[in-house]
Amino acid sequence: MSLLGAIIRLLGARTRWILGIALLIGALTLLGLVGWAATIEDTAATALNPVQRAFRQAGEPISNLLNDLDDFGRLNSENRALRSRIEQLEADNARLREQQIQVTARQALLEVQAETDAVTLTAYVVTRDLTGLRTIIGIDRGSNDGLRVGLPILAAGGTLIGQIIDVRPNTSFVRLITDPDSAVRVRHQTSRSEVVATGDTLGNLEVSIPWTSDVELGHIFVTSGLDGELPQGLPVGRVSAVEGAVQDAFRHVLLEPIAPLGQLEQVVVQLTIPPPDLSILDAEASNDDGG
Repeated sequence: MSLLGAIIRLLGARTRWILGIALLIGALTLLGLVGWAATIEDTAATALNPVQRAFRQAGEPISNLLNDLDDFGRLNSENRALRSRIEQLEADNARLREQQIQVTARQALLEVQAETDAVTLTAYVVTRDLTGLRTIIGIDRGSNDGLRVGLPILAAGGTLIGQIIDVRPNTSFVRLITDPDSAVRVRHQTSRSEVVATGDTLGNLEVSIPWTSDVELGHIFVTSGLDGELPQGLPVGRVSAVEGAVQDAFRHVLLEPIAPLGQLEQVVVQLTIPPPDLSILDAEASNDDGG
């Protein structure tokens, strides 16, 4: 034995390693021949099963996490696609709704044009004074379209909203009836009293009317047409407040504009002013003669 040990010590390290491998292979071959190899493999497998199961269980959370990450990435991509599609559908719906609103507004203006004998044209509001100090708007029609200073501007329904105060080749500026510098000759529709309506700083119109005129909330004031600048009978404002005592000679009346001045998008420009309708006076005169 000592002789074998002495021989092994005399061999180099590499030679000893190769010799050990050869002996191990020989031993495994011998065990295989006698049928012990399968028993050793089963024993090793049985011994290593808990270790393999532990590694498998330890690796499951990592595998699940990787799968979840893949699912999350796929779902996130699908959500982005859905959000993009929803945004596109909402934009399309908004455009269609806006087109419908524009068509409805244009139809209302066309009805106004059809109901008057005057020459008219439609215009879009392109600018507005946002300071709150003036109520002036700009429209996309100008001298090239036959516009001039003083022409009346109407809203849907044929209500007066203002008059042109400045004209350029392709644009014009309109002073609305609520502007502090605006003054319109109007008539109380019930009593037929004629007064001047001026704008205030709160978006209303003010008139001073004789106490004898029976003015009540909701009464309408229309243009008198006696100034030669505006046609008669255009609705201007509705009575929203009446102030004054019995001993006062005049009542202070506030008018709310009938037209939605803060929401104007399209307007009608009246290019010609028909003469006042005097047929009612002829009818009254005929009745007086017949009596």
